[in-house]
Amino acid sequence: MNKLISRILRTKYIQQYSSSPALRRVAKYRILKRIARKNDFQIYKKNLIWTQDGDFLEAKARGITGIPDDRCFVLLEIARRMRSVTGDIAECGTRFGRSASFMLTGCGQPTDKSLFLFDSFEGLSEPTSADAKDDGETYWRKGDILAPVDIVQENLKDYGNVHVMKGWIPDRFAEVADRSFSLVHIDVDLYQPTMDSLEFFYPRMTKGGFVVCDDYGSENCPGAKRAFDEFFQDKPQTVLHLPTGQCIVAI
Repeated sequence: MNKLISRILRTKYIQQYSSSPALRRVAKYRILKRIARKNDFQIYKKNLIWTQDGDFLEAKARGITGIPDDRCFVLLEIARRMRSVTGDIAECGTRFGRSASFMLTGCGQPTDKSLFLFDSFEGLSEPTSADAKDDGETYWRKGDILAPVDIVQENLKDYGNVHVMKGWIPDRFAEVADRSFSLVHIDVDLYQPTMDSLEFFYPRMTKGGFVVCDDYGSENCPGAKRAFDEFFQDKPQTVLHLPTGQCIVAI
């Protein structure tokens, strides 16, 4: 597919607009949109203003691998809204630090908020029966999604107030038990660490804060959705499923 797109974008149809960058971008978008429609794909509309947001472009320029742009913007926007809300930020499952960089950018730099990153840096823990899909199989295996801790530290070295908490969830949660949180991002893919994260952080959320789950809408992560649905079924808050695959809970 990538080779096909590259070949099409080199056609005379595109080259005829080479003297006009604006028209060239429009031509590219129209061709890509046609390809996407034919293959039941979707691409971001060129007139969506979030794709040209200054803070978003600043964080994206760091080139860190990780979750898609639209999910990153959700985190950045929530972090911006949390600037005036008391409480630190926590992330459970950080991998290479891409989502963390967008939240840190959204906070504004410098910031009084601290970001605590909880990750084993040894990949996922062992899936359980709660992580099984309808066919009884689990998508993930122990050790999947491994990222070395030194890469995260390098990617986030320019930000202040970042604390990398290496260890299995929830082993190191007790070290922040005396803190409150305005934003918690949970991206651990599996039922038990998702539930452990909710049980610890929910009572420590400040009013007006948000809990975000990256995996809620993924068919490969049914355990994450089960954990959120079960945890909040007797709570006053509502789990809002986003078309990005995330869910958010306003506290």
